[in-house]
Amino acid sequence: MTGRTRPFPWPVLLDRLSAQYRTGDWRRPYLRDHAEDPFQVLIGTILSQRTRDANTDVASAELFARFPDARSLVRADPAQLVPIIRRVGFYRTKSRVIRACAQAVLDRYGGSVPRTYEELVALPGVGPKTANCVLVFGYGIPAIPVDTHVHRIANRLGVVRTRTPEETEARLRAVVPERYWIPVNPLLVQHGQNLCRPRGPLCGRCPIAELCATGRALSSGRSPPRPDDAPSGSPAGRGARRGSPAGRQRGTPRRTGTSARRPASRTGRRPPRRPPAGSR
Repeated sequence: MTGRTRPFPWPVLLDRLSAQYRTGDWRRPYLRDHAEDPFQVLIGTILSQRTRDANTDVASAELFARFPDARSLVRADPAQLVPIIRRVGFYRTKSRVIRACAQAVLDRYGGSVPRTYEELVALPGVGPKTANCVLVFGYGIPAIPVDTHVHRIANRLGVVRTRTPEETEARLRAVVPERYWIPVNPLLVQHGQNLCRPRGPLCGRCPIAELCATGRALSSGRSPPRPDDAPSGSPAGRGARRGSPAGRQRGTPRRTGTSARRPASRTGRRPPRRPPAGSR
């Protein structure tokens, strides 16, 4: 025996998820079916941060109907942007960020969004996920955008053991052959939204359960690699939800300070709730 482990079957995983979500053949050049305007991918991804997809879609459609490119967005009155993107989280801050980003694209690149990771992350409000989304969805350049879905599922599969999306992206770039990079994000995101949910993943309906370290463990009654994925009634699941040492992931800090519960009064009753300032 050589001691080598078998490579993860990425083509099988991608085939099954493509069939599950009816996305067609992931082997075809991605831009043929999914090309989007790079500037709108850039701004739309910034708007999507910490926001539900449905709200992002509505706000982006309204924004780009009026300001479809960098030049028009820079000319917009900031007061015009707030009501348009009010659906997204932190909309006031994002209204300033997207104008600053558009200004930088206009000043540095004449209004054309750059095509390299290094140039993209140098723009205001642009981090690794946003830069990689522009590369994949705007230009069809191989990259792996990692959001919470991709981070969670990659760890459940057992192909990485990481604590942050940034760590996950670095590890996936190392373990996933580049020819599979482009379809990884859209397929895993759909899977995370539908079956491989943050809580209560539907492993019994999952088309890739036997490829997944978590799915195999749960089907055989063993504890999954991540304590948070254990069934809620199991010892591991109870420990993970209590924040016990057995349930904490490596690197997760202990809770410190006072309890989250309100202190009891000396009579044993809870103190009366103080009304908010200005209330009657």
